[in-house]
Amino acid sequence: MNSSISYGSLILALLLGGCAIGPDYKRPEVATPDTFRHMESNQSTVKTVDPQWWRAFNDPQLSATVEHALINNYDLLAAQTSVDAMLGKFDQAKSYLYPQINANSSLTRKGVQNATTGGYQLREGVTSTYAASLSLASYEIDLFGKVRRANEAARALLLTTEYARQTLQIAIASSAAVSYIKLASLNGQIALAKENLNASRDIEQQSALKYRHGVITESIYLQAQSEYEGAKATLSQLEAAKIGEEATLNLILGENPQAIKTTDLSAIRIPKIPEALPSSILANRPDIAVAEQNLIAANAQIGIARAAYYPSIRLTGMLGVQSLELSNFVTNPAQLWEIAPAITLPIFSAGRIEGEIKTAEADHNKTLLQYQKAIIGAFNDADNAIGQNAKAKEQLHYQLKRTEAIQKAYEQSRLRYKVGTISYGDLLLVQQQWLQASQQNILAQQNTLIATVSLYKALGGGWDKSSHLPEQNLLPAGR
Repeated sequence: MNSSISYGSLILALLLGGCAIGPDYKRPEVATPDTFRHMESNQSTVKTVDPQWWRAFNDPQLSATVEHALINNYDLLAAQTSVDAMLGKFDQAKSYLYPQINANSSLTRKGVQNATTGGYQLREGVTSTYAASLSLASYEIDLFGKVRRANEAARALLLTTEYARQTLQIAIASSAAVSYIKLASLNGQIALAKENLNASRDIEQQSALKYRHGVITESIYLQAQSEYEGAKATLSQLEAAKIGEEATLNLILGENPQAIKTTDLSAIRIPKIPEALPSSILANRPDIAVAEQNLIAANAQIGIARAAYYPSIRLTGMLGVQSLELSNFVTNPAQLWEIAPAITLPIFSAGRIEGEIKTAEADHNKTLLQYQKAIIGAFNDADNAIGQNAKAKEQLHYQLKRTEAIQKAYEQSRLRYKVGTISYGDLLLVQQQWLQASQQNILAQQNTLIATVSLYKALGGGWDKSSHLPEQNLLPAGR
């Protein structure tokens, strides 16, 4: 009796907790720097990133634009459907860990006439047969972990799709913010071009008056007229660029063509970067998570391939009742049962299984290299973004000083030309320097803001508040 209990317990333990063939996943070691090259220290309390980083720019219009894109962008909506599809596939893989039971019922009516004519002793008349059963679908007992490895791979692929969606979400948010900033920059450049156009018109009118009174030559007047027409062309060119940028942003927003309002570029705050950022903050990048989940799936495929060397145990069964009369079917039916275990063991596969294992191991090695490349790429991406952000702020500082100086010189030159103390050539030189400096100042503001957006993107979000990457409910549907 005790021996029977021991054997039964052993078999049950094997059925419920059999070992999983193949290597268990362990995160590989990748040599990474402790600090970023363009930051002197990593001594920082910042550990995670803010998923709503765009709010750090303190521009409600910018925030509304980015959040609108995250809701309505068609590429992002399509990515969500891919996640939903993978969740369905994961439910399918998960279901094979559990027995599946089907309920069946039937009513069969059979009529017999002239039973004696054929020489067979058949029951004359109409016969009804009532039957009902519960059937166990072909259930593979996961003794060697093949089904669990397949489930592990399916879960990793599901998370790969989800992390890929989050990577796209960061890209869409960044693209919307960059396009908005470019549009705000174009609005600033258009305003500058209009200011230059008005100034050129005033100078052209003053030159015309001087020419009529013989103060200047015709060539000087024609030069002033040329500059005025050139100012018109520049304004038209900038307005065309604005139309193109609005089309780009409307596509990101998932909207039909429409005018888009922006805040003045100078009113958009440039977020302050912490003096130190730890390199571990890159763990929040979902593209690294994509690479790791692909590696987990490839690791599980090795186990699935190796499990083909081991026996496959499948179990089918049936439990039911049957009666020729409806009254007996309810009160005293015939009872039926059936159990049919089956074992399949590969004897000779002509190298097929070994080839599948080699393929799985090669795919794993390839995925490992891709994972390592993703980490190295993330560090270079982040370090470059940190450096570019710092240099963009330096350029903005210098361009602002340059613009302030040339602005005063331009105002003085216009007054001096009006009273005739300087030539048109001197005024034109200062005007061109003012226009160039003012435009480059706007572009420096644009580039600094875009560099900050790129830094947020490189870090996987922002750095102000804690956040965690969401995971889908990984239980099978209906559980």
